[in-house]
Amino acid sequence: MGVATTDQRKKNVSSPNAQYASLHSMWRRNRAICGGEQRTKAFDAGVSMDNMLIPFSPGMRADQYQFYKAEAELPGILSQFSKMLVGGLLRKKPVLGFGKRDVPDEVSDWLFNSFSKDGTGIVSFLDEALYEELQTGHNWLYVDYPAVVEPEKLSSEDFKRYKPFVTLWKAENVINWHTTQNAFGDSILKRVIVRGQYERFADNEFHPELVERIWVHELDDAGLYQIRIFDKTSPDSQEVVNGRLVQKAQEETIELVETVSNIMCNGKRLDVLPIWPLNGTVEPKEPLLSQLVDKEIALYNKVSRRNHLLYGAATYTPVISSDMTDDQFDEIVEAGLGSWIKLDREGKADVLKTPTDALKDMDRAIDSGIEEMAKLGIRMLSPESAQSGVALEIRNAAQNAQLGSMNTKVSVTMSKVMAFMVNWRYDLDLKPSEISFTLSTDFNPVPLGADWLRLATEWYENGILPRSTWLQLLRHNDMLDPEYKDDEGITEINDDELVNRTDDSDYADKFE
Repeated sequence: MGVATTDQRKKNVSSPNAQYASLHSMWRRNRAICGGEQRTKAFDAGVSMDNMLIPFSPGMRADQYQFYKAEAELPGILSQFSKMLVGGLLRKKPVLGFGKRDVPDEVSDWLFNSFSKDGTGIVSFLDEALYEELQTGHNWLYVDYPAVVEPEKLSSEDFKRYKPFVTLWKAENVINWHTTQNAFGDSILKRVIVRGQYERFADNEFHPELVERIWVHELDDAGLYQIRIFDKTSPDSQEVVNGRLVQKAQEETIELVETVSNIMCNGKRLDVLPIWPLNGTVEPKEPLLSQLVDKEIALYNKVSRRNHLLYGAATYTPVISSDMTDDQFDEIVEAGLGSWIKLDREGKADVLKTPTDALKDMDRAIDSGIEEMAKLGIRMLSPESAQSGVALEIRNAAQNAQLGSMNTKVSVTMSKVMAFMVNWRYDLDLKPSEISFTLSTDFNPVPLGADWLRLATEWYENGILPRSTWLQLLRHNDMLDPEYKDDEGITEINDDELVNRTDDSDYADKFE
């Protein structure tokens, strides 16, 4: 058995693991850039070489840096681009099907329209989830069930009104995780630790206090699901010394407040954690936008330094040659008439050249930075191009491959989540493989275009292609609604008088 180091002994249930600690700063930078200029500038609190907006020198004063930051300008490319990517993935309604399995008719309406904890539909939920995934690449889905009060008094119909819901856990909230192998050798989640806050009304009924809380979702020794809940509290940090209040340094304490173990699913305790990583991978990966974030940070610095030079070139520089005191000179400077130089009474000053050459060099560097980002996949935002953004996106094979991979991973995870939710509510044995969920049909490897569809229709009419495959092609090419039900469509066609009376000679005569 190894001996724990000093740092390991100091860690507790609220301490994140090493992978979390190594990626947390990257997540913060990505969020700041994708959040726009205000969040980016708020990221740089003081003068530091670790800032996104790098100061001119380590000796730069705080007030000088604040003035420089006010001049700074974030291009804002990724704040638009990230939303465009999410919009591209969700521009069509996701496709959901259950194959030949018999499920209640209300399942599709439930999953599409009241999927999440706050009752929003699956499209609104995925809009937030995909935006988080692009920035951090490590978000989790948690399925919970509302608390049922006095279930013995409810009828079976009333009980079905209670339905599972999904909550999105952001990357910063999941601070630790651990996997193990089950009896069949499959890797499963053993423990997931979530850190967050909850509101507690104590002394004020209108303004709650926020208490930091840690939830430990785990399988106990018997392999059954339980949740241990810890509260992180700070003791009284003040004491009176000689009649005065002084700060008293004390460590925060962590207290176990509750253990929830009676988490039932259709009459028996759960033996799995109802938790899934959105991209299907427990171990965190580098976010999709990280490389672009680094490029925009470099562009942010170039544009900001260009602005600084531009403001300097746009001001004039008066020269004072006098025996006035420094206080008198400062009074004139503070009037805000431009840059100032004070010389000795016998001193001389030449014409000061504005930094026009430096401005040209900076503009060339900025154009080069924009071109580099365009090559990485954001040319659709370049206004100089005559082509449409959609055409340029289609031409970018590397970016389409990344989005297609994300589309597949998220679709597989959502199938697992939906199967679990349906089984929990209706006591079924539905398998994830029996659910066909497609986030975006744009990335499906199916032929596009009218010629291909005509050929597929001929195959169907000649009995070479099954009707289900033909309908799937029509859905993927936006010729049918994703929720089109073939049985209802055939019934409607058979009941259509116009279709059924086309062979009637009297009826046909009316159109001659």
